[in-house]
Amino acid sequence: MRHKRYRTFTHIAMLGCMLSAVAISPSSASALGTVQTKSQTVSYNGKSFTAQWVTVDLTDPYLRVKPVTAADGIGHDESFASMLDRSHAIAGINGTFFDAYEQNEANRYPNGLLVSSGEIVHSGTNPAFLVNADKTASLQRMQTEQQISVTHQGKAYKFATWGVNKYWGDDVEDQVVWYTRDFGASIGFPNSTKIVLREGKVTNITTDSVNMPEDGYVCLLGNSANNRTHVLPNIHLGDSVQLISALHKEDNGSAVQLPTVDAAIGAGPHLLTNGAVDLDAQRDGFTDPKITTSANVRSFIGIDASRQLVMGTLSTATMADMAEVLLQIGLTDAMNLDGGASSSLYANGTMLRSAGRELSNAFVVERLDHPQIQLEVNGQFVHEFRGYLLQETSMVPFRGILERIGAKFQWQEATRTLSVQYGSKQLELQPDHAVMKVNGKSVTLPEAPTIKDGHIYMPLRAIMESLGGKVQWDPSLYRASLQF
Repeated sequence: MRHKRYRTFTHIAMLGCMLSAVAISPSSASALGTVQTKSQTVSYNGKSFTAQWVTVDLTDPYLRVKPVTAADGIGHDESFASMLDRSHAIAGINGTFFDAYEQNEANRYPNGLLVSSGEIVHSGTNPAFLVNADKTASLQRMQTEQQISVTHQGKAYKFATWGVNKYWGDDVEDQVVWYTRDFGASIGFPNSTKIVLREGKVTNITTDSVNMPEDGYVCLLGNSANNRTHVLPNIHLGDSVQLISALHKEDNGSAVQLPTVDAAIGAGPHLLTNGAVDLDAQRDGFTDPKITTSANVRSFIGIDASRQLVMGTLSTATMADMAEVLLQIGLTDAMNLDGGASSSLYANGTMLRSAGRELSNAFVVERLDHPQIQLEVNGQFVHEFRGYLLQETSMVPFRGILERIGAKFQWQEATRTLSVQYGSKQLELQPDHAVMKVNGKSVTLPEAPTIKDGHIYMPLRAIMESLGGKVQWDPSLYRASLQF
């Protein structure tokens, strides 16, 4: 389960001092550290276009890029300003298309894929912008795929889902959908069976409405003869259940490892590839004249020649116009985002363009209080947890590490003690105490363990080495690689 990040309002000296506004002719730019805002008027084909954009240095360990959905859950909408505030964003842009004209305010679903911290937030098949764990970005035509594996008495049964955090309507009886906390607090669709999962186990099977567990998921099975005959009989209380998710490139079918994708958003059409116009609306699944030929206010996302993330808005333009303008302002790869009344852009405390309506989703850059630390255990990227740097000590949440090395651990609420057993090593630690016990012997820690947002953060190197592990540090990625 994802944990909340840490907010900051100031710039950190170690990443560079505050840059003053600099005039550039014929464009202008202002900068706040590694997030910069720019604007420029571009002439093309006898017309003038005004572009505003934000560049983001993805190597800055104080920054985290992520999609944001409405506070009430997927299907709802929310003001862009509120989304920015909730996510502690230093920059942000409106996201993928959604059913903005749906009368039911709970049915304004996104149309594009969304990925956050290696997990599918919303499934889809689209041109997509990806931010990778190695702090690079790319644009690909992507498709999400999901399969559910149920283990009962040692025997596995697998079946495919239609999607993640979607709903095809009350009359679509054969649908199979996986829901997360991003969808909302409850699942109450009729004509369906809900499988409630907590910590990977089936805890309830019911046709009634269910609350979404804080530490779990819900799988919905439509009330079709196929699901009743072939799927439901293979699911029992207590069974182990796992969602197996994947990303595939539409062009060649090759897989992209989800744990290596920090964030992704799908929209389109594609505009630029490797410094050249690459616009084919039909190829990318678009036939609506509002996209293919009409002019409107536009939003875009992409990469420039220095491989920085670029997101921005453009005054009224067609897709063909926008592709040419983005080449002129220095982008090499780009795609279209939702536009018109949805177009909105924010950076460094200034709303550069305000949305004309509430939004289903946005794509934001969060600034953290401390540099975030990536974790890798025996070559496996730990996408669901991030640590942070406190003074000179790496503080990391240990659940993801302990689970991956097969360590046994137990929290004793009465004494507020975490006990860890790994091989012949027995550790005992307490929050706010800078002394731990290793096989009964007291060892002083550089920082005391602390509880933040329900997770225990501990000093990485001291504890890992006490368990017999080795720690390697990659300063360019702020990544700690653990070997056991």
